[in-house]
Amino acid sequence: MRRRGFTLIELLVVIAIIAVLIGLLLPAVQAAREAARRAQCVNNLKQIALAMHNYHDINLSFPPGSMVNDIKKPGGWGGAWWPWAAKILPQVEQSALFNSINFSANGTVGWIAPGNNGTGNNGQNFSVEHVTINRTIIAAYLCPSDDSNKLFDERRWVNVNDLSTPVTGPPLNYVVCTGDIRTGIALFNTYSSSALDSYFGCSGAFQGMFGDCSSGMVTTIASCTDGTSNTFLVGENSPNYNGQLTWTSGHGAWAGTHIPLNWLTKYKDGQVDPSDGSVCSVSQLGNATQAKFCYRNQFYIWGFKSKHPGGANFAFTDGSIKFIKQTIHPRVYNQIGTRNVGEVVSADSL
Repeated sequence: MRRRGFTLIELLVVIAIIAVLIGLLLPAVQAAREAARRAQCVNNLKQIALAMHNYHDINLSFPPGSMVNDIKKPGGWGGAWWPWAAKILPQVEQSALFNSINFSANGTVGWIAPGNNGTGNNGQNFSVEHVTINRTIIAAYLCPSDDSNKLFDERRWVNVNDLSTPVTGPPLNYVVCTGDIRTGIALFNTYSSSALDSYFGCSGAFQGMFGDCSSGMVTTIASCTDGTSNTFLVGENSPNYNGQLTWTSGHGAWAGTHIPLNWLTKYKDGQVDPSDGSVCSVSQLGNATQAKFCYRNQFYIWGFKSKHPGGANFAFTDGSIKFIKQTIHPRVYNQIGTRNVGEVVSADSL
């Protein structure tokens, strides 16, 4: 007796059922993978927050956001340009790397401009002696959701002695919070509490836990009078969204809450920003009105942004980690960014 085989219709039905099951399964697998990546990101932020507190215990302050000189004093914009990420290396189990960095000279106070008998010892972060440092990738500084586990050879504005030439630098996915700052963009200034002349928080005008262009000015836990559980310490960014982000340059290893969360500056050099047709390039670096989604534009790259759907992870000053949704109200977002302005933030507004 001959055995009856499957008909073509039956085979097609079986194939269709399998396809439907695969279609249902793949999103679940992808979601599970993203959940695992996000958990690792949370762990990295926790380690960085603990490292910050250990540094505070030893030095009685948090590390400086950057070693960029106060722009309102002689030698402004000079300095060694090392960031907080280099200062806490011993606290993230990178003592050997820390010991190989020359911190002995943090930049000449009277900065000698390039072409005028040299540059003193400014820009030590990208000096020849630190080539190996600038080729070193630190796993704890990377978010696994981002494609950033590689050296980036198109970093600009990271070496004070040569701002325009592309250099190779190591990636960084975590940036410290400089708070609510003013940049001259009306859209972002709507909910700002900063002084009109605060200019990116330079010269000590920053309201967050860390600052740039302020000669290494530091803050303490005691100075966080808004409450450590209500104040951002560290959040996320991406070298794919910020063309000058490396863990070896202080001029860029920070972000402010003035820019809405997940404002994705994802268009690279040569690509067209669809919002206005601008061609992205280093020439757009200081364009306040165009190229708003280009990864060179400093008016828009210095915000918190991530590859996580719907928001980003943040470490608060008390060491806790929270996922903040990108739908957070801008006023609340700015309030969490400041350390001593006196705002009251309700837990249900996060």
